Amino acid sequence: MRVTNNMMSTQFLSGYQSSLSRMSDIQEKIAASKNINRPSDNPVGAARNLQFTAATSANELFTQNANDAISWMKTSDTNLSAIVTTMTNIKTAVSSAISANPTSSYDAIAKQIDQMINELVLSGNSQVGGRYVFSGQSDSVEPFTRDATTGVVTYNGTYNGQSGAADTKGTITMQIVPGDINTSRDKINLDGSEVFGAIDTATGVPKIFQDLLTIKQHLEDIQTGANGVTADTLSNDLGTIDADMDYIISAQTTIGARQKSYQTISERLIVDATIISTDATNNDGFNVAKASIESQLAQNAYNTLLSVGANVLPKSLADYL
Repeated sequence: MRVTNNMMSTQFLSGYQSSLSRMSDIQEKIAASKNINRPSDNPVGAARNLQFTAATSANELFTQNANDAISWMKTSDTNLSAIVTTMTNIKTAVSSAISANPTSSYDAIAKQIDQMINELVLSGNSQVGGRYVFSGQSDSVEPFTRDATTGVVTYNGTYNGQSGAADTKGTITMQIVPGDINTSRDKINLDGSEVFGAIDTATGVPKIFQDLLTIKQHLEDIQTGANGVTADTLSNDLGTIDADMDYIISAQTTIGARQKSYQTISERLIVDATIISTDATNNDGFNVAKASIESQLAQNAYNTLLSVGANVLPKSLADYL
């Protein structure tokens, strides 16, 4: 077969372009630390990479939700503990009032309880990230306000079963598992009625605050015997306080159990993130050492091609000038 100068030039240029293309491909993989940079590199692997990317995004979203939910519930739990402590102090104060001597102590104890009601309001208005944790879906609204004149505490948030509202109006959810949102599973908050009892639809006063205001009034009346208040009345009030404390402790137990569940799932999400990352790396199959060797071999082949081309290709007039 007759070999012409044009054939030699064409063959050299073809090899030159192939060598450059291979070097470029290897350098791209090294720069991206990936073997699969486009579907054409590995169609099956690229499809799997899309699945791993989607799984990573979902995992990151659920992890962030879990962290936010745990922070919310920790704030709730801390303030519920403070509320239980205050209720315990109120019970102690009422117990001391039953055997108060002199009777003038009743007024001092009533004032003490009045101050502790303010403490309950303060705990009830706790926030995390500028959001009120006990205000239902109206988390930008301060849930509890107390009238400076009457001492009445009013709830201003939303709550489950609120008149004219859906049963989920007091519910805040943060999803940490795939699928549709389930309010019984994904709920992270307690609204005002779940902490301080049923809200009077006419006055907006939570039951526990109404109970405490009644007890305070009993202490003020017992000195004068007004409204038939006696020491027996205060003894009955202790039973009311016990029932109210049980209600609050039950709410705290609920939020504590839910917080534990979220912490468990959060730990599992961290493990899942590692597994997804490992699987994605294995699917891509990029190996730094192997890529470095391939890069050096491609560079050597390129240099050899240039050297051979310089010796084989026909000389031009420029070589003689």
